[in-house]
Amino acid sequence: MFNEMSAESGSVRAPYEKVAEWISATGVDRLKLRQSEAEAIFRKIGITFAVYGEGGDPERLIPFDLIPRVFGASEWRKLSRGIKQRSRALNAFLYDVYHRGEILRAGVVPEELVYQNEAFLPEMVGVDPPGRVYSHIVGVDIVRTDGDKFQVLEDNCRTPSGVSYMLENREIMMRIPPC
Repeated sequence: MFNEMSAESGSVRAPYEKVAEWISATGVDRLKLRQSEAEAIFRKIGITFAVYGEGGDPERLIPFDLIPRVFGASEWRKLSRGIKQRSRALNAFLYDVYHRGEILRAGVVPEELVYQNEAFLPEMVGVDPPGRVYSHIVGVDIVRTDGDKFQVLEDNCRTPSGVSYMLENREIMMRIPPC
């Protein structure tokens, strides 16, 4: 598993130098207190999501981390290019599915995966959205697998809930007192 903050040598990676200074100056106890305060706000406001089938209470707090994820400029450029490319590809896929269906006829994607999917809308066949954009917001779940390598876990065009997580996380970060 890749450690975002530390290099293999144990030194702090350059993008995290200021974060490491802040953590050191703040102290673990104060960080834990702020994390608990944030989670209490999420519970009070009711910012949760449901996970069914695992047993116990299906309501979970949205993912929240007091310590920010930091990317260097070159990492961000790489991710930005890849995410934009992926977004264009997903919209091109949807355009093809709702128009000529070449990817389906060629057998690249089995027809039943598309046509029997509850998200497929037959009434959209032949509809030309402006700019051929079906999904204006695309959720791309990414993990770092190595120092300069990333892997996409999943794409979400239908309901990119991560956008609401990001907005709520930002809101909570502004509500809790600074460390």
